Amino acid sequence: MKFAGAMTRVFTACAIVFALASCERPPAPRGQGLWSYWSTDMTPVKITFKRMEPVPGVKLPPDMVIPRAYIKFALPYKWPTPKTMPDVATDVDALVLFLAHDTGEPLAIAERRIANSDPDGVDRRLYAYFNVYYAPTKREPGFTQYEKPPPRPEAWKPGMPVDEDGIVRVESPNGLYKISGCKVSGGEPPRPTLFCAYYARITPRITVGANFADYRAMGGLPFAERVLSVIKKKLCEFSDCSN
Repeated sequence: MKFAGAMTRVFTACAIVFALASCERPPAPRGQGLWSYWSTDMTPVKITFKRMEPVPGVKLPPDMVIPRAYIKFALPYKWPTPKTMPDVATDVDALVLFLAHDTGEPLAIAERRIANSDPDGVDRRLYAYFNVYYAPTKREPGFTQYEKPPPRPEAWKPGMPVDEDGIVRVESPNGLYKISGCKVSGGEPPRPTLFCAYYARITPRITVGANFADYRAMGGLPFAERVLSVIKKKLCEFSDCSN
């Protein structure tokens, strides 16, 4: 599985898994294995992101309060110690969440429902995993390259031109985003089980790098817009989106 191999390469240096012993542990989607914290526990975790220039002695309020069931990774909390995600996670420099984008539920909770459409595991068309970048902690690399993208509200069609680097840049009501990793200018044909990479500015302080089904096989750009809207709605439940 291509996306699993990519995630393994990204996180090889920080081999993380969180297993919550106090609740039921459903099977993780194919390709996740020991690389994912996988829990149905909905108790909250207070997340404070690492600052580039911390002020000594200053205790920061949490940037996000997120149910454990959404969390896939939360560095620097590493496997195998501790195995249970703490109630307060500070100096987090990488946060990755799992979400069933048809309802916004944590994937671990939605797994049984959406697995019915795929006898071999969770239907890849219905879930997303995404990195959360919180300013001033870090910004998605190259984000300034698409500050002023051309509007592309229509669905993708075979032969539709993309930018010279093969990336689709989109201006939308939910912020700016770009799409890569789909080989949109040729190569592998569109299919729902191919995960594309979507980079979006959700709020002035929060950007995400999301991975979910190939928009070209799911109705075009309106599909990507809908999934990003679900992600934005959830993140705004977990954090202050007003600034």
